[in-house]
Amino acid sequence: MTLASLSSTASERSKALSRVELLYGMAGLVGSLASGHLFMLYTSSLGRGIILLIISTLLAVLCLLHAALLLQVKEVSSSEEEESCGLIPPSVQSEVPVQRERNLTKIVLLYTAAILYSSAVGGAINVLGAFVLKEPLSWNAQQVGYGNAAGCLLFITSYLGVIGLRRYVSETSLIMIGMLSFTSGIYFMSFVTTTYMFYLARSLNLFALIPLPTIRSLLSQQVPKSSCGMTLTVLQLVLKLAAAAYIPASTKIYQSTLDWSPGFVFMLSSVFSVLAMIPISIVGCRSQAKLQYETIQGD
Repeated sequence: MTLASLSSTASERSKALSRVELLYGMAGLVGSLASGHLFMLYTSSLGRGIILLIISTLLAVLCLLHAALLLQVKEVSSSEEEESCGLIPPSVQSEVPVQRERNLTKIVLLYTAAILYSSAVGGAINVLGAFVLKEPLSWNAQQVGYGNAAGCLLFITSYLGVIGLRRYVSETSLIMIGMLSFTSGIYFMSFVTTTYMFYLARSLNLFALIPLPTIRSLLSQQVPKSSCGMTLTVLQLVLKLAAAAYIPASTKIYQSTLDWSPGFVFMLSSVFSVLAMIPISIVGCRSQAKLQYETIQGD
């Protein structure tokens, strides 16, 4: 994500980051469709699941070698750099302190939204794997693979959503659309009792993967190019630290509510998603106000 940000301009960044998500989703789609069948393969010397583990490990090693030896990214030119990273032109140096304060406020709001939304999505997905294995769904390995493939399709639909909507709505509106999509789908998941209802709930999540890449895009536009990598890396570290909290918490909540309401954790995730909309709404209002009242510099 950091490398994609450095190699794109501000106007194209959300599209570039969504393209990374699209490729990730397409690979995940193929892997998910194959994983259930690979899991069932076994020989006299290799137990069930070992072949899948070996193939996954080899792919991870290839990924590491590619990143270490082959991966190269072409950065944007210096003229595009100023536009893409929101650098302050010399003509408005007097406004630098105000601009920095605005950017800092936006960064804090975007970080808050990212943490809340990541917690909502991560907590729900963490439980989803166990949810489909138990009653009332009681899926087998192949059905789990198909369910994961349906989740990977969201990468494709979210990318198409970015391509189709970015011409007509702002980036903050894109984020809100994605959060509403996730909220509606995961809330419906709370009441799922059959396989067709599961896929219906997932179909409501068509744009659920738009928010985080778009938040990264907005964040990269609030800082100079030299700080883009650090800003996005810190965000990723914060999200991983948040995962250390919400993964055990969502697991514990699911275990505690399994007997009387297996989908309660999904309802809780929808609440966190709604909370994540609040800082994004503030960012959108502040951006709109800035555009509305921005003065035109004289000669």
